[in-house]
Amino acid sequence: MSRYQAFLIHLGISLVIFVILAAIIFYWWYLGIFFETDGGWQGIRIIALVDLVLGPCLTLVVFKAGKPGLKFDLTAIGLFQAICLAGGTWVVHSERPIAMVMVDDIFYRMSGDDYRDARIEPPNLQQFEGRGPKWVTVQLPKDFTELGDIRSRSIVADTPLRILHDRYIPFEVAHLDVERSTPEADLVKLDIQTGEIPQWLERHGGSLEDYSFYPLGTRYEFVHLGIDKKSGKIVGMLPTPIPE
Repeated sequence: MSRYQAFLIHLGISLVIFVILAAIIFYWWYLGIFFETDGGWQGIRIIALVDLVLGPCLTLVVFKAGKPGLKFDLTAIGLFQAICLAGGTWVVHSERPIAMVMVDDIFYRMSGDDYRDARIEPPNLQQFEGRGPKWVTVQLPKDFTELGDIRSRSIVADTPLRILHDRYIPFEVAHLDVERSTPEADLVKLDIQTGEIPQWLERHGGSLEDYSFYPLGTRYEFVHLGIDKKSGKIVGMLPTPIPE
């Protein structure tokens, strides 16, 4: 067997592993909009670098038929690749979003680390339907006294309302207050820096007046979720700079 044949065999095995991990990232860990905004694509690149480049290239360098200690070298390469791949996969998994939380008409993506930073264990959200990150709303009381008490305790304890997982309910567009959406004039002003609105409307149709937009801070960019006023469906994300 030549070194190029060994390289191709190693590359083929690595490709199978990469496809499996990429499918998990795309269809479970970073589902839908989260793939682009929260590190799914970056995770794919990390795993590709380790799995498709590092291991096979090392095999290409060290392989020589009949070389003394070749079995040890290949075993060491496989072990090294497995350790690096496990580490990269763990990072991608630990930083994945587990919830999209809406509170006060603002969306927040939440990872396990976000909860741990707030000194609480990440919640088990299996009771909510769907794969990937769960879309939830923080249900706040309508009684002003009780609501004021919750907000005061949140400020004193320095714990944002979005981590109150005991108040999570399945998100519905009806939970949003249309009056608190980002005004059209503000979006146009923000779009001066990006020029995204014309392309966004070309993809989704209509005009800005047909949609309500709500801010969403993701791991890698700030966007607004566009919601069709007639159908009540989330249409897509409009990239915008962070308001000053």
